[in-house]
Amino acid sequence: MTITFSLDTASINRAIKEVERYRDELPQKLKRLREMMAERVAWSASRGFSNALVSDVIKGAEPSSNVQVTVEHGDHVSIVFAEGEQAVFIEYGAGVYNNGAAGSSPHPWGPEFGYYIGGYGQGKGKRNAWGYYDDSGKVVITRGTPAAMPMYHGLEDAKRVIDDLILEVFGD
Repeated sequence: MTITFSLDTASINRAIKEVERYRDELPQKLKRLREMMAERVAWSASRGFSNALVSDVIKGAEPSSNVQVTVEHGDHVSIVFAEGEQAVFIEYGAGVYNNGAAGSSPHPWGPEFGYYIGGYGQGKGKRNAWGYYDDSGKVVITRGTPAAMPMYHGLEDAKRVIDDLILEVFGD
């Protein structure tokens, strides 16, 4: 925003009114930008979850992803949620076969949040393959879940387009 004025009382008063109008509009514009960023993260993460490999199954049926991504907007914060049984496994990965050494994490936020390969359950993810019983009691043999990181990539995607969103909100 550029405000030009000359050094006379009427022009200075117009400039002051423009600055006050901008000041009054700023909270609404910032809220809109925050909401647009959260919606972009959610849109991108949703695509990532729907395209993720839920389980690298060797024997048995591969479960489908049941992850739902939603956004809640408050007065001063927007929160993107990923909800579903497989959300954490798809985000951070499970098993060394697809994700690297036990105790490591392919996810940049893994160590910060205490998620590392082979750290879940009984440590079976430290093996190249393991089994579990599905809801029907059938044994499923899996190599785990590759870390798809849809929430992380959703945030990275939103960061890539932030300049465009800023122009959309503030570019009048």
